[in-house]
Amino acid sequence: MILNKKQLRKKMIETLQSFSKEEKLEKEQKIHQKLLNFIEENDINSVGLVLSMPHEMDTWPIIEHLKENGVKLYAPKSDYVTKGMNFYEVVDREDLLTDDKGILIPDDTNELNNSPELLIVPGVIFNEKGYRTGYGGGFYDRFLKGFNGLKISALFDEQFGEVIVESHDIPVDLLITPTKTINAKENRLND
Repeated sequence: MILNKKQLRKKMIETLQSFSKEEKLEKEQKIHQKLLNFIEENDINSVGLVLSMPHEMDTWPIIEHLKENGVKLYAPKSDYVTKGMNFYEVVDREDLLTDDKGILIPDDTNELNNSPELLIVPGVIFNEKGYRTGYGGGFYDRFLKGFNGLKISALFDEQFGEVIVESHDIPVDLLITPTKTINAKENRLND
């Protein structure tokens, strides 16, 4: 049976939700360390990243560590009417709001920066060429059309799977998992 994007997405979310608390934490800690090392080694001073949902990799340890080290952090606020997205500075946890869909967002009176040096792009399913299946809104693909910085995704190894690539999909450059770092941009060039 051939599955469509919606079915593939649902199946992967079920897989992510099946991790035990301990298993998820162990995997997250490995990803966090690799991601933080990458950011430090590349002297990155501004990062855009999502404020994670419970089944996703927890981004708070990354936010806290980077803020302590002077890196500016920006998180998205989506406009569900225009399907657009803007990134506003994350000042602190108490500063966050919840949007109409129950997603944590930064205060839009904070500094706007749609051009951080690095954007950590979320997703549900990935392939080794950096293409991803997100949550179906197309917000990141629209945003990435005008983004010129480095695009990476931090994910669990279990998130590799079938990605139905469409003409509007924009891939990331690098994939970081608990067990490997994949140069997706190079994989696309060698195809």
